[in-house]
Amino acid sequence: MSQEELDDLVAEGVVEPVAPDPETARIELEQARLHIESSAEIAERDPVAAFAIGYDAIRKALSAHMRDHGYRVTKGKGHHARTGRYAIAALDDPRLEEHLEAFDELRQLRNQSEYDAVLLGFEDVSDALARADAIISAVEKDLEEDR
Repeated sequence: MSQEELDDLVAEGVVEPVAPDPETARIELEQARLHIESSAEIAERDPVAAFAIGYDAIRKALSAHMRDHGYRVTKGKGHHARTGRYAIAALDDPRLEEHLEAFDELRQLRNQSEYDAVLLGFEDVSDALARADAIISAVEKDLEEDR
């Protein structure tokens, strides 16, 4: 985690410091894991819903990381985009770089499916779930190390 980058995000108004909340972080992380399972179960029948659930699994894992480390995104538009910016600064792991950078692409694809009725396929869901699993595993490991 680059404290300098996080301090820059605070200064920009992207995130703000709050009291760490490890218990809520743990609950969010459990929900993220459950979302992956639920998404996989419906992926072939309803890939649009499965994708949204998979995307939300990533978002919840990143939110859990923020909560545990005493941050939250600021109010206003672009909440999910700011979550992605936090993740890139806070989860400084070269193995995750590709997955974290893809979060914004997944966010845009989710928005297109939600607001423009863009159809998604099983491949889109598979990609999102693979990224979700990698990110959730990294957040779980990071939170365990903090204990």
